[in-house]
Amino acid sequence: MPTQYRMEELVEQTITKQTFTAELKQVQEFYKCTFEQCDFQDAELVDLLFTNCDFKSCNLSNVSLKGTQLDHVVFDDCKMLGIHFNECSSFSFHANFSNSVLDYSSFFERNIKKFQFEQCSLQHVDFERANLQQVLFKKTNLLNARFVQCNLEGCDFRSSINIQLDPEANRMKKSKFGPEQLPDLLLKYQLIID
Repeated sequence: MPTQYRMEELVEQTITKQTFTAELKQVQEFYKCTFEQCDFQDAELVDLLFTNCDFKSCNLSNVSLKGTQLDHVVFDDCKMLGIHFNECSSFSFHANFSNSVLDYSSFFERNIKKFQFEQCSLQHVDFERANLQQVLFKKTNLLNARFVQCNLEGCDFRSSINIQLDPEANRMKKSKFGPEQLPDLLLKYQLIID
């Protein structure tokens, strides 16, 4: 990869073991790019466009995504602590996550319909007032994740753990749960289930 980009768009490039350098800061749009083992921790990824991009084994903890568009972006094996996805552009917002840690992140009021979280840690994540229709939470840890006034219709939680949500405070028609998850759903009623 060249050391000087001098362009506003980067297409079909693989970027490996980089930080958010001055050269990368010149790029405004990334199309079909792959980022591998990059460290963008605390970077200002503001007002950028990522379309059909893959992030693999990257550290994106505490990045700012204000105004940034994530259009069909895949995050695999990434560390993504404390990211405010609610600040991303809502236009064409779609991402999927696998084997990633998103603890303390926020999807407040986001439309994340049909997103997939597979083998992720979503501890202390804020989903308040989000549209999570048909989201797949597969083998995901939801310890202290916050679900308040969410649309959870058609969500699949069957293989996830540590689900604590109030069925009366969320729309949950046709959501899928396993029998071992029922005690957590009924926690607020202080029932004893043997």
